[in-house]
Amino acid sequence: MGLNLASSEIIRALDFYLSAGNQSSQGLRDFPVVNTEKGLAYVALKKLENGDCVFLKDNLCMIHLIRPAVCMSFPFVFSKDEAGMSWGLSAMKHICPGLDSGPKVRDSDLRELAISVLEDLDIYNDFVNEWNQEENPTAARLVETILDDPRFIV
Repeated sequence: MGLNLASSEIIRALDFYLSAGNQSSQGLRDFPVVNTEKGLAYVALKKLENGDCVFLKDNLCMIHLIRPAVCMSFPFVFSKDEAGMSWGLSAMKHICPGLDSGPKVRDSDLRELAISVLEDLDIYNDFVNEWNQEENPTAARLVETILDDPRFIV
């Protein structure tokens, strides 16, 4: 199950934020940069002029069942180090309409989500490390390579 979109269609739903040295776009600092024909860039889903995600329609996510882990876990962010896993709220938490409403999220649910998100991030980091060795990287070929990589098949 996927989007059934060609790589040329998917690339139109992405933004490539060029990395400015050690500075990163807000909300992207924990993600690796990828080599493109224009330089190192962070990859994210495109936002419309009003700030909505390109896949948001009538206030509903059109790709909810296959949304990226970063969307699934929002507004939480996860990290791990020698001490173990930790989590907190995203710097972009102010755009989350459900924050502070409904039942409190249980630590056990956050731990389970953290494991899944961090595993996905490890897979992506491994892919990016391999990708960044490419001699003539392009954003279009990056998308094609991801679509062909069995690590990303849903």
